[in-house]
Parts: sequence; structure tokens; C-alpha cells
Amino acid sequence: MDIVELPRTEGPFKDVDSKAEDGDYSLSGAKLHIIIFGLGLAVFLMALDMSILVTAIPLITEKFQSTEDIGWYMSAYSLSLSAFQPLSGKLYTNFSLKWTFLVLFLVFEIGSAISGAATSSEMLIVGRFIAGIGAAGLMSGTISIVAIVVTARLRALYTGIISANFGVALICGPLLGGAFTQHVSWRWVFYINLPLGAITIAALMFMFNPPIRAVENDSIKERIKRLDLPGVAVFVPSIFMILLALQWGGITYPWNSSRIIGLFVGGGVTLILFGIYQWRKGDMAMIPPDILTNRTVILASISAMWGMGAQSLFGLWMPEWFQIIKGASPVQSGVNLLPAMVAQTISTVLAGGLTSYLGYYNPFLLAGSALLSVGSGLFTIMEVGTSSSHWIGYQVVFGFGAGMFITGPLIAVQSVLSPNDTPVGISTVSFFQMFGGALFAGISQSIFNEQLVTRLMRNVPGIDLKALLAAGTVGFHKVVTVDQLPGVLQAYNVALLDTFYLAAAVTAASFFFALGLPWISVKGKNPAASAV
Repeated sequence: MDIVELPRTEGPFKDVDSKAEDGDYSLSGAKLHIIIFGLGLAVFLMALDMSILVTAIPLITEKFQSTEDIGWYMSAYSLSLSAFQPLSGKLYTNFSLKWTFLVLFLVFEIGSAISGAATSSEMLIVGRFIAGIGAAGLMSGTISIVAIVVTARLRALYTGIISANFGVALICGPLLGGAFTQHVSWRWVFYINLPLGAITIAALMFMFNPPIRAVENDSIKERIKRLDLPGVAVFVPSIFMILLALQWGGITYPWNSSRIIGLFVGGGVTLILFGIYQWRKGDMAMIPPDILTNRTVILASISAMWGMGAQSLFGLWMPEWFQIIKGASPVQSGVNLLPAMVAQTISTVLAGGLTSYLGYYNPFLLAGSALLSVGSGLFTIMEVGTSSSHWIGYQVVFGFGAGMFITGPLIAVQSVLSPNDTPVGISTVSFFQMFGGALFAGISQSIFNEQLVTRLMRNVPGIDLKALLAAGTVGFHKVVTVDQLPGVLQAYNVALLDTFYLAAAVTAASFFFALGLPWISVKGKNPAASAV
């Protein structure tokens, strides 16, 4: 039996209002449901922006004649979304939960408005970057607010409901993006955030009025000091360099190019310096060492990173498989992902409810990572002629795994941290999630590129590779003959699905990290003092 650490109650952030810490502000009825709906909508929009742009990029590049900027349309958002996660946790720790969330959400909305109104490629990239800064605090803020308004016994259920929005948004993004692009305008890929976001703002403005915590009575100067802005100035560039290397490596520049190597080395060295600085800062650090080195926090974060990697690969490559191999339109490819979306939604809510009932998140986290690995493995055996009954079944397995998994790391962190430390813990897990998605997306792109070229040379000797690759993944039919088409389709099928070997491997790794998490009941108001 392991002895599990109790939530921190000492240090500069211990002075949380007793009502908030004891859960006395927990709500019920219509007010609670309106707040949860608004928060779920915010998380949905934040996650939607991670994938909705995929199907709109061809039209945007045609509009701005900016093929060389394609990578920036996606990476500008993911860079700021990942890099500013830890800072958001410190903001919630030191400032009002309500107003910090609303300000960050407003920044997200402003970025979306700029992107939708963009008159140039540069303006679009700036808008995406601004939206990412605001989005960086939405997940950690949402879970922190849930921890205040919901009793500990029901926290897992409501966290599951919120997480379902995140997972579904990642998968249905290409579907909505394709629908807006084909039937309305690519600008509505961004504008849709504005009217829906207004609902979230109204819900939080009028329904969420938490008690003032003692820390909020400290001077502004003291609270800004606690943000550790020098740490932010070191951390953000290090993450930028690493993520840019992952975005560009193997696509814009070769992996062994001086630019990519320089980015990796620069990012790695800067990150090491950041770690040393944080250790010396102690409790005043942006990511306090005693939170980051907490057994539950670090294992939950690493497990989340691996698991999120698999879900990112599904959202990235499965729509491509339907469009290339099955000849589906962008909208139809999104419709074909419904089995995974439905399964994930049902699974997330069930896992959250059962966690609240049984008290333990561990069984669902372990089962989820196992099913994710099995589902990813099943994708690798699909062929050009695979029937719908097979790919629907495989998606259901994957979707159920994703739903069981996605809530676990967030609940794990809440089970061992005090309410005042929860925002930093949640933002740490969220950072690892976003970083994992970017990391494994970059690796999978290299797998796809290498396998595609290898298989094309083997299946269709003498084909004009340059013309084929320049035509893009959807337009390649225009540059191949009828005799070449079967070999080209087979090459694409192998290249696309080989990326899921990576997904199967990383989710298997996630399972073993999850095994190390202590078993702590979340049914009571406080974490158990021991684990099974």
C-alpha cells in the first residue's frame, strides 16, 4: 500500500478562502447547468480551432497566394496554445477565476475575429497566434472553475462532460471546416467562435460569482511577482524553438539541416536553463518544483502527452484516408468519423459517471489507453477495399478508448492538489497534452513522407514523383494514369496507416505510465491518505 501525498497547504498560496476550499460554493440546478454549458462550449471552441482549419487551408492559400505560409496557419495557434499554458495556471492561482477566464476568452475571441477578417496571410497568422494565447488558459480555467462549483463526488462526472467536448471537437473539426468552406465561406471557420463565444461570456458573467479568495486581496505588485515573468521569458522561446523544429522538420527543411538542429539544440539548452531557474525559485516559480515533481502530477502529465498524441494522429490522418483512399469529400470524410465521435462522447460521460460512483479513475485510464492502442493497431490492417463495417468497428474501439482516457489525467491531478494549486497542476497536464499532440504530429509527418516515397518507387516505378507530390493528397488523380492509380492508392494507404503504428506504441507507453499512478478515492471531499 502506497502512502499518497496530501494536497499542499503550506507556502505562499495557502491562503484560499475557506468556503472555496471546502467546496461550500458548489452549485446545483439551472445555474450550475448554465455554467457547465458555457464552459463546455468554450473548451469545444478551443479544441475546434486545433483541427477545423485543415479543410479550409487550400482555399485560403488560393485566396492569399501563400503556399509557403501553409505551415504557419496551423503552427501559429499551436505554438502560443502550448507555450502559454503554464502562465495561465499562475494567472488563475493569483487572480480572480472569473475575470481571468473572461479576459483570456476575450483574447481568444479577438484573435478569431482578426483571423476571420484577415486581408493578408500575415494578418491571418497574427490572428491565429493571438487566439492561441487566449485559448491557452481555457482548459485549465474550465477545470479550475468546475472544481469550485461542483462537489468532489460529482467532479469526475462533470469533468467527463467537459472533456467530451474537447475530444469531439478535435474529431469533428474537419467536418465543420469542410462544411463552412464548401457552403458558406472559409472565414466562418473563425467567425463561428464569435456568436457561440458570446453564450459562454454571458453564462460566466451572470451565473458565476465565486467568493473572493484571500490571495486576491494582496497587492497587484505582489501577485504579478508571483507570476514569475522572467521564467515565462525563458520558457516561451524554448518551447517555440522545439515546436518550430517539429513543424518544419522533414517538410520545410530536412531533419539534418542546420536550421532544424539549431532549433532543437537552442530549445533544449534554453529548457534546461529554465528548469535550473525554476528549481532555484522554489514555490515562487512559474511551475513550482514540488508540483511538477509530485508523483501523480508528473505521471499524469506524461501519460496525457502520450495519449493525446494518438488522438491527434487520428484527427490528422483518418480524414486524409477517407478523402484519398475512399474518394470522400471533406464533408463526407467528417461524417465518416461519426462512429468515433459518438463512441467517445458516450464513453467519456460513462467513465466520468462511474468514476464518481466508484471513486477511482484508474480503471478507466488504464482501459482507455489499452483500447486506444488496440484501436490504433486495428487501423494499420485496413486496405484500399476495407468495408465500412470494419472501419466503423475500429473507430468505435478507438473512440471508447479515447473517451475513457481523456478525463483520467485531469481528475488525477485534482485528487492530490489543493484547490489553490489545482490551476497550475491542470495547466501542466494541458501543456503536456498540447506538446504531445505537436510532437507526434511532427514525427508522424516524417513517417508518412518517407513511406509514401518508398512505396511509390516500389509500386509505380518511373512515376513523376515531383509532379505527384506537387498535386497534393487530393489532386494526385489528375497526374496519374488509370494503370498507375491502383499502385498509387496502395502507396498512400500504407503511408497513411503506418502512422498508426506510432499511435499504438505511444498509447501502450501511456498505459505503463498510468500504472504508476496511486489509487485515490475521489468520492469524498478530500483525497484519501493511502492508495490501494
